[in-house]
Amino acid sequence: MPSKAKSTSAIGGKKSRRWHRAVRHLVTRAGFGFTPEELAPYTEISYGDAVARLTSPSTVDNSALEKMLVEQSFDFTNPDDIKRWWLFRMVFTARPLEEKMTLFWHGHFATADYRVRSPYAMYVQNCTMRKLAFGRFDDLLLAMSKDPAMIIWLDNQQNRKKKPNENYAREVMELFTMGIGNYSEQDVKEGARAFTGWQTKPSGYFFNSGQHDDGVKTFLGRSGNFNGDDIVTILANQKATGRYLAHKLLRFFALENPPEFFVDDIAAVYHKSDHNIGAMLKAIFSSPAFASEQCYHSLVKSPCEYVIGTLKTFQIFKVDAEVPRLMAAMGQNLFNPPSVKGWDGGQSWIASDTMMERFNFAARIISQKFDYLEKYSSPAQIAAEQGLTTVDETVDYFLSLLVDGDAPTSARARLIEYLSTDMDGKKLDHLPDGKVLDARLRGLIHLIMTLPTYQLN
Repeated sequence: MPSKAKSTSAIGGKKSRRWHRAVRHLVTRAGFGFTPEELAPYTEISYGDAVARLTSPSTVDNSALEKMLVEQSFDFTNPDDIKRWWLFRMVFTARPLEEKMTLFWHGHFATADYRVRSPYAMYVQNCTMRKLAFGRFDDLLLAMSKDPAMIIWLDNQQNRKKKPNENYAREVMELFTMGIGNYSEQDVKEGARAFTGWQTKPSGYFFNSGQHDDGVKTFLGRSGNFNGDDIVTILANQKATGRYLAHKLLRFFALENPPEFFVDDIAAVYHKSDHNIGAMLKAIFSSPAFASEQCYHSLVKSPCEYVIGTLKTFQIFKVDAEVPRLMAAMGQNLFNPPSVKGWDGGQSWIASDTMMERFNFAARIISQKFDYLEKYSSPAQIAAEQGLTTVDETVDYFLSLLVDGDAPTSARARLIEYLSTDMDGKKLDHLPDGKVLDARLRGLIHLIMTLPTYQLN
């Protein structure tokens, strides 16, 4: 049984307000927001046990999700259905970091159905990423090198003896392992020769021995009769690969510009753990740097985090085809990243056009303009359930619910002033009631959802 929480090396102390904020920060970064029921198990155990639970998803029962997925009868040859299937997983999984890591790998090994033209192949790739998300990077890299969608996406189907196609060999070094500046054009050519004959058929990966170049290659200073398996092993063992992966994981889970010492620490874990991704994640979440003020509310929410987090906050449990379309309008079209580099993330998520889509989504959420929001509890009902009777405590409750209370004093004052007036702008000395209260609370929530802090994790 997990031990009761008394202290943690990252934050120290007993279950103080600071401790609860650290746990909420951890669970938010490791998933897509949470309902009160989803957060509860993590507040009953130590911080270290919470990290262990999140980074060891196979130890958490997810049978309820699997049963729900079967009942949905998704068609995995339908591009809209595979998007809904994945969003359904994000909303209902008991293993949030499993889905968050699958999203990370989807952006890392970025593959798009607009070119692959096989929703089923994209679905298979997604399942492979999820299965291998926390293990040795070598295994995941090899699986992606043999993945049918990847083979089509980066033209390895056309990579043949005496006429090598260099596309995959280049990207596996530039984007998937070491990064620019750690290899030569000759390494690209020799790597392409090693991957010749790695093709796909309708049944899956196929090694076409007749099209494989079995001559000696010299790759990153080593020579031999290398094939693709050898190239994967050589790349996974490079020092540059550990730093490249550490930097990307930290940008995704911790800080937009992680300090060098943090990158060095996580890269060292990569090599010491035999390239184990789960060990790297555990080290990130256990680091004092992750619990620091610098890290808190420092990352811009991706559309996945923004939309799924909002649905969880208001406990809206229906995911139809409108949800992935809304996310695509915000800049994140699942199974269709914009290029082989994936999504840029960070500040790119909040360009003027995509911010407008976020504000429109907030307006729709609070005005119940979608059929799938019919069962959404009204703000007035939430206030009644929480026993809120004054303006100040009502504003503070919704600020806590939506932004962990992280709002400037001036913004809080303006929200209190807003809720202290009726629809005609007349000053009140108490909460309004009836339809006026409902309207003002909906407006309050919309205003909070347009705060800069609501765009951040």
